[in-house]
Amino acid sequence: MTSPATPTTDTHAPEPAPATPSATPATPSASAATTPEVGTPTPAPAPEPSARASARAESGAAARRSPDVRAGARRAASLTGAGIKRLRTLLGEIVWFACLLAATALLLGAVLVVLEANTRNALVEAVLKAADWADLGVFSRTAGVKQFTGDGATVKNAITNWGLGAVAWLVVGRVARRILTPRS
Repeated sequence: MTSPATPTTDTHAPEPAPATPSATPATPSASAATTPEVGTPTPAPAPEPSARASARAESGAAARRSPDVRAGARRAASLTGAGIKRLRTLLGEIVWFACLLAATALLLGAVLVVLEANTRNALVEAVLKAADWADLGVFSRTAGVKQFTGDGATVKNAITNWGLGAVAWLVVGRVARRILTPRS
């Protein structure tokens, strides 16, 4: 490169730009290297074709990184679908757990009746009340599906009716869980 104080002209023709991008920069043309007056700033050389191509590639990469509306909608729909699946799975688990608690209350109540537990005890009273609630009247000890009379009728009624009630709660819970939980 020459200093602005000594203007020079290049006598040979400019080299053509290489067809493939290379790491070495091309030499500037003769018109860009000469300065007509001393003290006048030299105009910047025109960008090379390889520089323009890399600038286009960078802007294309930026365009690819920008969110596409349809892609965003698809992603939101997939996230929503995943959220719905998680919600349905959670709801299925809650229903199963509630049915399991009801069946457990019925079975514990039947065991307490068989053992002739003290009904004045707060814990025994709470379990028997939970079992009376869980039998829904259909599997009641006093007016259930099957009623026994005679000696030991109370124990037989509790075992039969609350046992059937517990099985019914477990079946309903499993069916409801299967319906609510989405298939993978």
